Amino acid sequence: MSKVLVGVYNELEVARVTDFGYFFATDDGDVFMPIRLAKGELKVGETTTAFIYTDQDRRWVATHEKPKGIVGDFVTLPCSDTNKMGAFLDWGISKDLFVPFSEQEEPLRKKRYYTVYIDLDRKTGRVFASTKLYKYLSRDTSSFYTDQEVFLYIAHEVELGYECIVNKKWRGLLYKNKVFKPLKEGSKVKGFVSAIRPDGKLDLSLSKSGYQSDDVDRKGKELILLMRKKGGSMPFNDKSHPKDIMREFQMSKKQFKQILGYLYKIGVIEFTNEGTKLVNI
Repeated sequence: MSKVLVGVYNELEVARVTDFGYFFATDDGDVFMPIRLAKGELKVGETTTAFIYTDQDRRWVATHEKPKGIVGDFVTLPCSDTNKMGAFLDWGISKDLFVPFSEQEEPLRKKRYYTVYIDLDRKTGRVFASTKLYKYLSRDTSSFYTDQEVFLYIAHEVELGYECIVNKKWRGLLYKNKVFKPLKEGSKVKGFVSAIRPDGKLDLSLSKSGYQSDDVDRKGKELILLMRKKGGSMPFNDKSHPKDIMREFQMSKKQFKQILGYLYKIGVIEFTNEGTKLVNI
């Protein structure tokens, strides 16, 4: 037997089978799984992996349903309902995820999506969510360095860009002028640290700063393939407008000019009045 861990997956052994569900024996007492929450038939002595939450009477309930996040995760979920106690999020299982008013950065509204942290109330044993993300994040950025590769979770879109959760533990900002592809809240992307700020936040980018030979070579090959598909030329060059470049290639004009300069230097392109064309390829 084992202890009950609420808000995460548990390995459970079937102790009793009834017409209305299964009972699992643990060191902390019985855990019940209603028939409707079971995936397939279980037998006494059989072990299974199940998620555990508490019902309104604080009783443990096991389910084979898979929530979109467990305790300790940051997730982006739709608000399904609100009442005088708080809000409820749809996290993919029969029981909604509760967000108390005290854990709301601002009042939640139905049908809107919110990025939350899933936590456990140690006093009541109840799983809850909070939109006050930053109290769960570290301000100690001493381990980071410029151009370090990091994992980004897009938490919120703001005026300057996107607030991100970095490596599941730190706060960062990805500026819009460094984003050249569509992003949405809840997206998971690779990024890089562009600056480390004294206030405990990180400035972020989707690419390393400066000239990166491997990246330029890769993107140069992609551009050559694109030009081949279009008959060996394209109506863009180093004089093209930055907005046109961003729309067509999802990169900054600076990056585009670096790639064109590299391809020109190795002799595979030449510039024309109409744009750029391949040479002997």
